[in-house]
Amino acid sequence: LWLGLIVQALALQSIAPTEKCDPPPSIANGALTLPPLTQYGNGSSVQYSCSDYHVLQGSERIYCSEGQWTSPPVCIEPCTLSKNEMEKNNVLLQGFYKNQVYFYHGDYVGFYCKQNHFGEESGTTLFQVQCKRGQLTYPRCVERGR
Repeated sequence: LWLGLIVQALALQSIAPTEKCDPPPSIANGALTLPPLTQYGNGSSVQYSCSDYHVLQGSERIYCSEGQWTSPPVCIEPCTLSKNEMEKNNVLLQGFYKNQVYFYHGDYVGFYCKQNHFGEESGTTLFQVQCKRGQLTYPRCVERGR
């Protein structure tokens, strides 16, 4: 009987939500808004922010729940404009985007063909391309009469 009570007491202890969390996970291209503690109590939370031009996906705040953290967010990288790729594909940046080098994930970027060139696939000269997870698919323009 005595042993049974000790086992029951231990079982109750292990399910009591008093488990603490270790420091929260670090994330790529982001950081905690405050320096991490060595331990966190059940129910406490921390907040993340992303590096410049990165888009936060998920919840910016995570919680310590019975010794485990909820899922941290992801910081999605921006697209970086490449003069090389533009040159190679005979495209120029539309005036509205002038002097912009970085574009957020999900943003649209406007291009147009160089003079006497047209879209290789579409035959048009104006393009809107969406930045997807750091990747820009440049339209390709070819010279007229080729």
